[in-house]
Amino acid sequence: MLRIVPFLPFPEEPRVPVRECACCGGHYPVKRRGMRLFSGGTLEGEICPECVLAGPAGAAAKVRGRLAMLDRGGAAPVAGVERISWIRLLDRRARLLEGTPSFSLAARQAAVRETRERR
Repeated sequence: MLRIVPFLPFPEEPRVPVRECACCGGHYPVKRRGMRLFSGGTLEGEICPECVLAGPAGAAAKVRGRLAMLDRGGAAPVAGVERISWIRLLDRRARLLEGTPSFSLAARQAAVRETRERR
């Protein structure tokens, strides 16, 4: 089961930081608060507001979509043996998301505020 922990972007950065989502792989700006996925005490990565709002099942589907792209010969960020590790990591992340009943209300509210901030 995964949990989301919010974090504040670094205030000393002169511009809005851009992060990569651990679920969909997309890049997104962090205006107010970013959100990190944890499995127990292990950081799984950062999650974008759209994936939070999609819920664990929707985010797992996005991870599975990335896996399907890799199976079709899509570009992976790594090659060779590291590619196999990357596939295992994504598969593990999808299984963890599928085992998570829902994201917390606080995380969903933060995601709504973050998406509203971008408009």
